[in-house]
Amino acid sequence: MYGLWIDLFVGRRKCVAGWAYTARGDGGAVEHVAATRAAEDAAWLLLACSADERLIVSLIHTEQFPYPLKPSSSVQLRSNNMPTVSIEGKSVQNNQIFIDPRQMRHIMPLLMQDDQLVVSVAGHDGAMHDYTFSVQPNDVALRPIRSRCFDF
Repeated sequence: MYGLWIDLFVGRRKCVAGWAYTARGDGGAVEHVAATRAAEDAAWLLLACSADERLIVSLIHTEQFPYPLKPSSSVQLRSNNMPTVSIEGKSVQNNQIFIDPRQMRHIMPLLMQDDQLVVSVAGHDGAMHDYTFSVQPNDVALRPIRSRCFDF
């Protein structure tokens, strides 16, 4: 569902120091979406907050991940402000991984305080693949998402 947002960013994005941000309205309800690209590959970390305050966190590859994904696998998140956290990720085809939003709602505020976030994805063979995202500055791009969907 949100995989198409990356395509929309190419033509209609507002870039804020590494983050692409957009909002889409539908009958008074607004969805906010922000994405930042990994240093290593054509992978993007996408954060979205729907009009009903549902958080979506996804890792999206613009083509496909260069290794096979399991339908469900461990995704590890780490930054200087927080020890490594393992969360379940569910893959959609071989180009998108949805990260469990229930845990992300609580830990994203801590992760977003750091300069970098490393997301490690387990491939089908169990090998971990790292993606490094620059997450600062993020106040402009994430302000609407933070105020509606993150726990503080």
